[in-house]
Amino acid sequence: MFLKSNHILIFIILIISCQPIELISPVEFDYSKLKKVSINANNIVINVKYNPIFSEQNIEDQLKDNPLKIVKNWASENITHFGNQNKFLVNILDASILKKEIENFSTNKYEEKTIYQYEVFILVEYELYNDDDYLLANTTVETSRSTTSKKYISINETEMIINDLLIKALRDFTNETNVMMKLYMSEYINN
Repeated sequence: MFLKSNHILIFIILIISCQPIELISPVEFDYSKLKKVSINANNIVINVKYNPIFSEQNIEDQLKDNPLKIVKNWASENITHFGNQNKFLVNILDASILKKEIENFSTNKYEEKTIYQYEVFILVEYELYNDDDYLLANTTVETSRSTTSKKYISINETEMIINDLLIKALRDFTNETNVMMKLYMSEYINN
């Protein structure tokens, strides 16, 4: 009787402990779902003027899809041109992500006293020149977004938090780009 109940108990413990783990599929940035821009220009040039500063807080070099790569990919896929004159410049001035260790002020007795704050900052300048290199229109778009996480979480959870932050920052950036272009370049864009 005792041996039989031990087998049942061991069997129940095995069943409970063999729960499936959460597998995280890699995030694919689907740029086709984001806002598109069509500009009256003969060609589009993407200039990267951002020089990353490698520090303890800057984590761009640790990410497969860093903000700079994401902004460049969005610009090359979602900014189209029509017409046979003018030159459109996309100057990426900043595309950084920082990880800071901050004090958790909203802690109760059982929560961690220190948490991580992730902050994304994107700054891009758009310039439209005619064929004589005369500036026709320009605008600057700036976006920042941040989130926090516990200090001791798994690598998968950290990756999910960062990717979610990057997707939301890119969505904010594309929406703001659309608004600013309609405001300052309305006669040169195709809505």
